[in-house]
Amino acid sequence: MKKISKLLSFILLFFILNGCGSSVTRKNNKTYDANVNLNRYSNVDSDNDYIPDNIEALIGSKINDSDQNHNGIVDGLESSGKMGDRYFKKEWYIKSTGQIVNRSNISSVEGNDLGLMEVYHNFMGYNNGKPIGVQIVDFGVDINHEDLKDNISLKDSFNGGKIGDPSPQNTYIGQTHGTKIAGIVAARAFNGKGVRGVAPFAKIAGSNWLNNQNLDDLEQVWLGGDVVVSNNSWGTYYNSDTIYEKIMKKAQELREGRGRAFVFAAGNDRSYNGDTNLQYIENNRFAIAVAALGVDDTYAPYSTPGANIFISAYGGSISAYDGPTIVTTTVSGKAIDTYDSDNQKNYTYSMSGTSAAAPMVSGAIALINEACPNLKMRDIKYLIATNAKLIDNNNSSWVRNGAGVDFSVDYGFGKIDTKAVIDACRSSYEILSKEISTQADIKYNEVLNDASIVKDIDIKDDITIEQVELTIDINSTNASDYKVYLVSPSGTKIKMLRGGSICGDSMFIPTCNWMNGGFRVTTPAFIDENSNGTWRVEIDNVNNNAKNDILKSLKLKIYGHRS
Repeated sequence: MKKISKLLSFILLFFILNGCGSSVTRKNNKTYDANVNLNRYSNVDSDNDYIPDNIEALIGSKINDSDQNHNGIVDGLESSGKMGDRYFKKEWYIKSTGQIVNRSNISSVEGNDLGLMEVYHNFMGYNNGKPIGVQIVDFGVDINHEDLKDNISLKDSFNGGKIGDPSPQNTYIGQTHGTKIAGIVAARAFNGKGVRGVAPFAKIAGSNWLNNQNLDDLEQVWLGGDVVVSNNSWGTYYNSDTIYEKIMKKAQELREGRGRAFVFAAGNDRSYNGDTNLQYIENNRFAIAVAALGVDDTYAPYSTPGANIFISAYGGSISAYDGPTIVTTTVSGKAIDTYDSDNQKNYTYSMSGTSAAAPMVSGAIALINEACPNLKMRDIKYLIATNAKLIDNNNSSWVRNGAGVDFSVDYGFGKIDTKAVIDACRSSYEILSKEISTQADIKYNEVLNDASIVKDIDIKDDITIEQVELTIDINSTNASDYKVYLVSPSGTKIKMLRGGSICGDSMFIPTCNWMNGGFRVTTPAFIDENSNGTWRVEIDNVNNNAKNDILKSLKLKIYGHRS
């Protein structure tokens, strides 16, 4: 396979900047072996302290005493002592009580969080001694960090394209990025250290692939390791290379056909009129593109929109001066923005962006997989979509589709609701039937003289929709020329391209001459609708400078299943 270009290496960096989990642990100098507890303790929280019995047994806690140090705080909420997580009270995205997080002196909003505490009565990624694996593809992970090392799995980690030490190579300014991501996913809980992750007993499979990007190595990473989800808090611009999704598709054969989830940060380019649907790496049906929320449960001012956005989680304010940001681990001794009590400089309160939102979804998927291990990745995506929490109700981008499911180009299906997904998959949910597809490909060769044109496409097949792809072939040299809408037979209208996306010839804003030859945009917005009927494509010339452009063809492809 070809190497990613030097330009793409810079683009990836720019995008980011704007065995198994240890089977033994130490508590009071005593070693506890997780394996001896497998048949004796369950993932039930007998004393209602937000710690399942099997984890209490693992860490040497009492399963029938919810307040062991008798200070009036249940054990699962401790932020002090040998079982406390020192900065847990600062992690508003896990439990928001209106706390002050950073130098902005702006508090969080009580109740605006991921709603994980009820999930923690049963699931924390431990999986009865076989921790759920989450892969962090980034600039590397500090495997010796005090709050990560007990969850690191070297046998599932990669140094380049080979199994091994995924530590940062100190060659990029983003060297701390992957360690921050790892902390959000799975910093260890109840160890007397700093923070806890969304899935605090999952195993971390690190990767330093971004240091030396090579597609052969990426294939080894994305297909390697015993993991359920791969977190990729990076992306590209105006990319139409299908090699990424080919690898992701192959990964769906893993885990006896249950597959691997691929989670991506949607991008931080809203102010540049960015559109995350302009990159194949995130708009294919195997990718989960994650938008970022601020503390008020509205989209963060940097979060890139797009019809391919799937779900949202918290990215926080753009900086620690503006409002609550994300508290997490960083490379040991490298912290810049941290608390006075962090003498060793191992934690930071200044993480933000869609890069921070993505690992929250990755951690949530680990918890969902622990609760419902037989689900395929299509099922997990379907359940996340149909159980998401509607937020920012007055936002005009919300559309209720013909099946009654809400969708927004700003939020995808809304804020991820892990508990709702778990409740659904553990009740009467039926596994989706085999994936099928249908398509129509129409040639036009028509000059676009009008400011707006409308084209109808008939789909005769009758399937329940999961994902829709629209490929547009116009001999345009500028993506900013067109705004594109797709209307389903049910009348659901989705903006597939927002128009006006900035193009140029600089390193970070490359020319977007992608439309000539055909470019695909996608959306999951029509989920659960029926494919049969007449679809309408509306193409608006937003800059009035493309009067001689020619519409060559439109192709509509729909993926779904028989109900």
